[in-house]
Amino acid sequence: MNRRRFLLQAGGGLPLALAAVPGVSARALDADAPVVVIGAGLAGLRTADLLRKAGTPVIVLEARARAGGRVVTVRTPFDDGLHAEAGPVRIATAHRSVLQAVRAYTLPLVPLTASGADVTVIDGRPASTLQEQHVWRLDLKPDERMKTPADLLNRYVGELPRELGDPAASPAAFARWTEYERMTWPQWLRSRGASPDAVRLMTAGGNSSTVSALYVLRQYAMLRASTERYAIGGGMDRLPAAMAAALTGIVRYNAPVIRVVRQSTRFRVDYRDGAAVKSVAASRVVFAVPASTMRQIDITPRLSRSKEQAMAQLSYYDGIRVLLQVKRPFWKAAGLSGAARTDRATEMLDATNEQIGSARGILAATIEGGTASVAAGVDLVAEAFPAIRSEVEKGTVHHWSAEPWTRGAFAVYRPGQMTTLMPALASAEGGLHFAGEHTSVWTGWMEGALESGERAAREVLSSR
Repeated sequence: MNRRRFLLQAGGGLPLALAAVPGVSARALDADAPVVVIGAGLAGLRTADLLRKAGTPVIVLEARARAGGRVVTVRTPFDDGLHAEAGPVRIATAHRSVLQAVRAYTLPLVPLTASGADVTVIDGRPASTLQEQHVWRLDLKPDERMKTPADLLNRYVGELPRELGDPAASPAAFARWTEYERMTWPQWLRSRGASPDAVRLMTAGGNSSTVSALYVLRQYAMLRASTERYAIGGGMDRLPAAMAAALTGIVRYNAPVIRVVRQSTRFRVDYRDGAAVKSVAASRVVFAVPASTMRQIDITPRLSRSKEQAMAQLSYYDGIRVLLQVKRPFWKAAGLSGAARTDRATEMLDATNEQIGSARGILAATIEGGTASVAAGVDLVAEAFPAIRSEVEKGTVHHWSAEPWTRGAFAVYRPGQMTTLMPALASAEGGLHFAGEHTSVWTGWMEGALESGERAAREVLSSR
């Protein structure tokens, strides 16, 4: 008696794990057809790898000519073998799935350590020390003065419920966090007693004016004790490259999916192959693509109303990464780290602090929307590092919202959406499964993609 027959008999003809999945019957699952995973980002690759290792036939359909999704390491047009990240730049010690994957593929981990002071820019005026803060001319409370943004944040956040920092906390816990969900992040900080100008300091580097306080606090709580950060030596894209190499013959590239149709005992997945449209039969389908890309796929019969509404309402950060090669890392001579945050929703960092062998350097700037050009990036970086104008040699821009297969850098939840949209986005429906950072508590991180892929694989395997 094989495992599937045992589960069928034990469940009275229906696998136990499927009993609560609407629209799924034992006959709706065709064990002879493979599982089709849509998307070869980290979520899709992780799902496919676990299914393959469990002996389940699997096919991955990827719209691009490469694997990795939003994990993109840029090497051209830089000199001296330098590279920088257009996507994720950090791995935290709390990111267990990523660290396990890096070790499994024997990739090098490089600690991200930077010496020197960070810069904060308010109203176009940079300051890198507490003694320089007077240039901002801010109206701070007496006990807010001479404090770093990190000091202020730690003070106003204060103690948080322990389960808020637990990635494995039950979704039911969200109902107990409604006080964080009702307000935006700046509103919540003000409710804690922070002055408006202190909020400006704590929120410099990004635009959080419409972001749920719960969205920020969940990430803050999960990472609060995780102080060390790492990068993958040689580029973050080495991880998806290694994962894809282990799936040779399973991943089909340049194969954008246009339609998924339920057909009695299986699904038909239609995808483009050049000018032609091809089809593959599937026992189950895993959507491992952003919700913004899901909107481009025709699904018949339609998904539940709650799922469709969640995908329509979910927002994505309109992120632009500007990478600027400079003659030398000039900020180091000034005692600066290369990291900076401004009140124009811009965050900067030294993108080559772990690379050796070149006198040059790369400054990376993450910008929200606006004009996606090297010149515009230089103007924004010059607010923190004026010398960039004479030191820059070349640059490149990656605008994630203009990328057709992502249409945004990462998912962003507005007030009221964490408790309503996230459960709907992650739940399986009628033999269809959903993965991606937007379905994970680790929203916006590589960890979220891998963790969601592991969940999707468990769902599929428990039903077969």
